[in-house]
Amino acid sequence: MGGAAFRVHRGDPVMQWRDIGRLVAQSAPLVGSLLGGPAGGAVGALVARALGTDPAPAAVAQALDSDPAALERVRALELSHKRELERMHLEAETARLTQINQTMRLEAGSQDAYVRRWRPTFGYLVAIAWLVQSAAIAWMFAMQPSAAGTVAQAVTALTPMWGVALAVLGINVTSRSRDKQVAAGQTPPPGLLGVLAERFKGAGNG
Repeated sequence: MGGAAFRVHRGDPVMQWRDIGRLVAQSAPLVGSLLGGPAGGAVGALVARALGTDPAPAAVAQALDSDPAALERVRALELSHKRELERMHLEAETARLTQINQTMRLEAGSQDAYVRRWRPTFGYLVAIAWLVQSAAIAWMFAMQPSAAGTVAQAVTALTPMWGVALAVLGINVTSRSRDKQVAAGQTPPPGLLGVLAERFKGAGNG
């Protein structure tokens, strides 16, 4: 598993913990994910200790390159510290969601009309486009029935585009509701990760 797969060259740019995360992600996905985030330094130190090397990305990369059993050691680290690593992952996600909420508060309180209204504007544009397309389809069916097959094929071809637009609209509607709660000084209800984090924290305190 080592050797050429992790070859490090002197001319390579300075290696970072997220680079190590990509190297180990297949064997230890949780460790790989954490190495690419805010907890990368702490998790990197654990990985370095497991490999018996200095807590530096370049040193860990060298160990992965030279030791065929290195990935198995990283995997064993993940299995033996799974609960702690999961807690770190949830804490990192909670911090990320907190940052998103702070950004939403700034956006909701912005005096720039474009910043405050881009989500409603997108919704109106989607509604107008939907209305125009529906009217055009109805007109074609009424005025040129012979083209019904071609129109149906065209509508089918547009399905992926509308799928993306409606998905973005759904996210915007949800975000808009959260914006209003934030603007009113309320804390939006936690999402799935937030609920999991609270349950995990409660289990740890129990």
